Amino acid sequence: MKKLLPILLILILSTSSYAQEKKDSTSSLKELMKSIEPYGTFEYAIGGNRRGWSVVDIVPRIGLKGKWDFDNNPNYYFFTQAEVGLHLTRRNDYISISADPGAPSATTESALFARQGYIGIGTPYGRISVGKMWGVHYNLAGYMDNMYMFGGDAIGVYNAGTDGGASGTGRADQAVKYELYKGNFFLGLQGQFRNFTNNSRQGFDAAGFATTYKIGNFTTGVSYYQVFDGVETPVIGESKINDKMGSFIIDYNKGDFHFGVISMLFENHEKDNNGIFYKGWAVEYNLKYNFGKNKAWSIVNNSSIMMPLGSVNSKYIMNKYAVELARRFSLNTVLIVGVRFDNTILANGKHEELTTLAVGFYYNFNYRVP
Repeated sequence: MKKLLPILLILILSTSSYAQEKKDSTSSLKELMKSIEPYGTFEYAIGGNRRGWSVVDIVPRIGLKGKWDFDNNPNYYFFTQAEVGLHLTRRNDYISISADPGAPSATTESALFARQGYIGIGTPYGRISVGKMWGVHYNLAGYMDNMYMFGGDAIGVYNAGTDGGASGTGRADQAVKYELYKGNFFLGLQGQFRNFTNNSRQGFDAAGFATTYKIGNFTTGVSYYQVFDGVETPVIGESKINDKMGSFIIDYNKGDFHFGVISMLFENHEKDNNGIFYKGWAVEYNLKYNFGKNKAWSIVNNSSIMMPLGSVNSKYIMNKYAVELARRFSLNTVLIVGVRFDNTILANGKHEELTTLAVGFYYNFNYRVP
């Protein structure tokens, strides 16, 4: 019996220790979950034109966001986000709704793909983040992102049929970003570091900046991006050599009325209908008005044009005009009907017109409804 006492004592102490560790672990997990927020958005549409009709998804996604203060000091904190896109319906080439391909490339057929994944540190002197995330140019282009289904074709974000990851103007790949928000002023700096082309550099392989300033109901801003490791014949994940883009925005927002215009000059940032990169310019405007009881109705109008500049061997002109009527039924659900008119001149000079109709349904959780 005396020999059993030490063994029993050890078992009791170890069991007590395990119970305490489990309790501490559960407590830590609860604290962690308080700082993590799951979110998601699901939008599907049935759309069609003279080429046919199809059910399409409009970049549905799910993700997690987190934020943790340093020693309970809200001025210094970690933040992180991980977001996965979903292709749950088959891609259809003759029904084009959203300019955002969702995935890194419009040709991606994967059911799951990475949209964002980053971690960062926030201070009173700015935020620094590392990973795949929205580039600083989106702080300008985001003012135009008010359409539910159409739009976004000439804002420089989703360039050349991609999510803007390689060029850095969209969801930038392998990026380091600095953001400073001071009152009505914003400044963003960004660099991308990678090593997968023969033109990779010791420093930045792509870099850019963006800045905005708000005066009353007006916001104005500029951005500039340049790729240094571009190649002559890019594949998925690569940029065209000498890819450059500069943009300017002026935006007016008062109550339930919004109107904004963004313009850009670019070189080798966009492609024509034959897949040829070119030097050109673009402009896009967006108008939105909320009305009705509880402002549950919205009418959104968008127009964009993009074309070559100077002595470019292409007659390509992209010209799109879209209107949507949306009805919000709750903080989570929206029903949308819309139409887009494409009035395009192809690279060979042929004129092509196309009218696309669409009806969409939008559901989200813990995600902003436009």
